Parts: sequence; structure tokens; C-alpha cells
Amino acid sequence: MSLLPPSLLQHTLWEEDKNPIWLGSSLTLQRNLAQAKFPSKLSEADQSSVSASLKELFQKTTSLKSPSYLAAQTVSPLDKEYLFEHFLCLESFQDAGTGQAFVIDSEGAFLALINLKNHLQLQLFETSGDLLSAWNRLSHLETEIGQKLDYAFSPKFGFLTSDPSQCGTALRAVTYLHVPALHHTGKLHETLKTQESDSVLTLGLEGALDDLVGDFLLLKNRYTLGISEEEILQSLQLTASQLTNIEKALRPTLKDNASIKDLVSRAWGLLTNAYQLQTKEALNALSALKLGLDLGWISGISVQALHTLFFQCRRAHLAHLLQDKHLGTQDLTQQRAEFIKQALQGVDYSR
Repeated sequence: MSLLPPSLLQHTLWEEDKNPIWLGSSLTLQRNLAQAKFPSKLSEADQSSVSASLKELFQKTTSLKSPSYLAAQTVSPLDKEYLFEHFLCLESFQDAGTGQAFVIDSEGAFLALINLKNHLQLQLFETSGDLLSAWNRLSHLETEIGQKLDYAFSPKFGFLTSDPSQCGTALRAVTYLHVPALHHTGKLHETLKTQESDSVLTLGLEGALDDLVGDFLLLKNRYTLGISEEEILQSLQLTASQLTNIEKALRPTLKDNASIKDLVSRAWGLLTNAYQLQTKEALNALSALKLGLDLGWISGISVQALHTLFFQCRRAHLAHLLQDKHLGTQDLTQQRAEFIKQALQGVDYSR
């Protein structure tokens, strides 16, 4: 039986998001306690003590709605994978165990990691495209917790983290853009050069830009030291807005593009007829279908439903939906293909 909050298992972060391009953003603050060594240097007993102190603070916070505290050793590998998929984190925490913990809010938009690389990692996912508003919410929570304990801070280096390159603000911000038009017309690299920013790093879900899984482009702040949180977010917001506008302007020009028609047609055929589907090919095909919806070739399904399928077709989400925690690799690929096929019942494709 899963220990995750029911609302987290029943809803995805993007199910209300109507933006076809700017899908969401993740803001992460890293903090350490002044009175304790970094987690990697703590004994198991000291880790448990830090975790207990933070648990008490989270239970009393007014900034979160019904937060759930989960000791990492009680969370199954499948649930850990689910959290990784749900928040689209850039780093897995499958090895988290005794003395470490997770805190999740009932809305499914907030995740805290306790005693992993740092004593505390506060992560908020938002789908409104308003980074400053999300920052204000996260900052309010960080300040509320900071009133009860002392963060490790240096006048010269700012907030101290286990990774020296993350000191300063210790804020990591990632924006997720869906850019199939730029990707499949071969204009992505050229566009990124014209929009190049020293403070923003571009990458894909698996890192490389040459093979964007699901046509996801990730924008991430390059620096945390010597720059304010507002400057980080403003730079990211500007770059994301510019790329969103370019992708949006390009899409209507593709309605007579034979290569794009072929891309969407092949994706439709694969998703509605395949007997087995790997995660990567499912995400790529759903991305093409989402582009087809925006071009008016797909009907009978909403952009929010396709957003949700991006989450649901991944391994842990699918296992929870099917209530089968022991899906083998072959069973999983078959179940994924059948699940997507059923989800597309009633959807029409015409070009």
C-alpha cells in the first residue's frame, strides 16, 4: 500500500495547465543548518535528530496545506520513483534511507527533501508561468522555517551548500518548455544561439539537446552566487518568454509542412496500434500528437489530458494506476501501449 498522499496519486501537476508550450517551472532552495555538519558527515543518530527537528517545524508551518512527512526508509522504491517522475526532478533519490525524509503538501506541488545532499531542499512546482509569484510563496516558507533555526550562511559566500558551486542564493530554477516545432524543423540550435544568455543553461530531460525526449527543453539558471534571486528568475522568465513566443509563431507555418504531417501521422499510428511501447517512444509520440492538436489535426481530447498522459505513461505512475507494483519490463511496455490506446478512444485525427 502506498504511503503517498491520495491527492498526489489522483492528480498530476499539469492537469489544469492550458498553456501548450510553457508547461511549468520548478524552484528549489537548498539550505543547511548552522549547528550541524553536512548530511554526508553526520552519523545516523545525528541525521535522525536533524530530521526530527525539521519534521516538527513542517508540522507547525502555516505556509503548507496539510503537509505529509514520510521517513525515507518507509517509502517503497516505486513510490520514490513516482515522486521523481511527478516532480520531474533532475536527480533521483532512490537511495534515500534511514535518517532521511520527504515532506509533501496535499496539493502535490511542494516537495521537501531532508538530509539528502543538504539538510533541507525545498522544491515548488508551478504551472502558471509566474515565477516571481512562485518564488514569493517558496521564500515565505523558507523564512518561516528560518525563524526557528539558523541556516548555514557566510557573508562572503551566502547560503552554504554541500556543492560549493550552488552557494550564494542556493536557488535552482528550471523551466519546462515544449518545443516540437523548433526541434523538428531544425531551428532549435540556431534559435538558442540568438537567444543565448550567460545566466541561463539549456538542456533536455536526459541532458543532451540533440535528442530531446518528448521535445522538452529545460532552461536552468547557470549561477547562484553573485546574483539575486529576483535577477535569476527575471533572466529565466525573459528567456522562457522569448522562446515561447518564437515556438508559438512558428507553429501556424507548419500546417502544410509534409515532414510535420508525417511526424504526427506516424505518432498517431504508433499510439493507436502499437502492442508495446517504451517510455521514450511514448513521450516522443505524445509530443507529436500534442503538436497535431495545436495545429487542428487532432480533436476529441484536451491539451490538459495530453499533459496528464505525459505523466501517466511513465513507469511508476502507470504501476500505481494499474495497481500492479510488480510489472515486468515486457508487461510494462504492453500495459503502457494498451493504456494509451484506451486513453485515445474517441480522439479523431484528420489533416
